[in-house]
Amino acid sequence: MISLKKVFMRYPNGVNALNGLDLEIKEGEFVFVVGPSGAGKSTLIKLLLKELQPTKGKIVMDGEDITKVHARRVPRIRKKTGVVFQDFRLLPNKTAYENIAFALEITRTKSKEIKPLVKKIMQMVGLDGKEKSMPNELSGGEQQRVSIARAIVNDPPILICDEPTGNLDPETSWEIMRLLRSINRAGTTIIMVTHDKNIVNNMKQRVVAIENGRIVRDDASGVYGYDD
Repeated sequence: MISLKKVFMRYPNGVNALNGLDLEIKEGEFVFVVGPSGAGKSTLIKLLLKELQPTKGKIVMDGEDITKVHARRVPRIRKKTGVVFQDFRLLPNKTAYENIAFALEITRTKSKEIKPLVKKIMQMVGLDGKEKSMPNELSGGEQQRVSIARAIVNDPPILICDEPTGNLDPETSWEIMRLLRSINRAGTTIIMVTHDKNIVNNMKQRVVAIENGRIVRDDASGVYGYDD
């Protein structure tokens, strides 16, 4: 599903973010990516989203080497990957329904198909009845559910979550994690960057630890392993 081989990333300012990183993620896995600030986690996400081009190395996603993809084909690559952010990144002037529908509109989904798809996904993530709510009328957990719905409405095989519980209280965080786990069990591969020690230690999923741009630990049923 995802393969990184000897990936290096050196920024123009001379910072080496990744130093020969090797990583294999199988279809349907749930993988936590952990490590101290500045370890290279954000760079890894940007490379997978094709926001950056590695200095050297090979990145294969869903059978295609994305390091060789022409710029005009990048939108097609990104369609295969849903993204959930810590700060939700919802459009403030659009309702919950419209935020989710927008993800379908930009992929040129037929108008007649949008309404049933959005309705189905809102029910799935527990937002039934919130169609007309604006983001500022929703709780943090509800906003994150909209964000998740928007990320998966196009049915991408891969979901990348960047600190999805970072702005949520513990109880709401677990509600979001239960939702993500159900999405994973339905077949979606999930890669989640997090500093939430409690979640990682209790979920007992694969844990990949990155330090100084290299993988220092890769455990099938791991723990967080840091004090922060």
